[in-house]
Amino acid sequence: MTLILKILLTLRGHCIDWSKSDIFVTLLSSLRTVNQALLNDIHLTQLHMVFLHFQLEFPAHNFPLAHMQSELFRAFKCQEPRPSRLQRDVAAALSRIGWDHAFEYI
Repeated sequence: MTLILKILLTLRGHCIDWSKSDIFVTLLSSLRTVNQALLNDIHLTQLHMVFLHFQLEFPAHNFPLAHMQSELFRAFKCQEPRPSRLQRDVAAALSRIGWDHAFEYI
């Protein structure tokens, strides 16, 4: 994975000023030259989440990796859904009281 992608994914997980599109445009634009074969589904899924944020926060801007949008979405959809710890805890509590239930994935 490239240094730029590592930086982008690290920034996504920290509190930075998400109101500034410049950091996204700069970092994402430099990913255009990356060999896409080096990006696995986890990387592409994370970039899809960045895309969603970018689209909501900066609707007037074009997503720098728009040419990869369908591949990012495909990777996101292919990820196996995993229940969160909260979902597992709630499911365990419901099972203890005999309430039939199923996990719901959004």
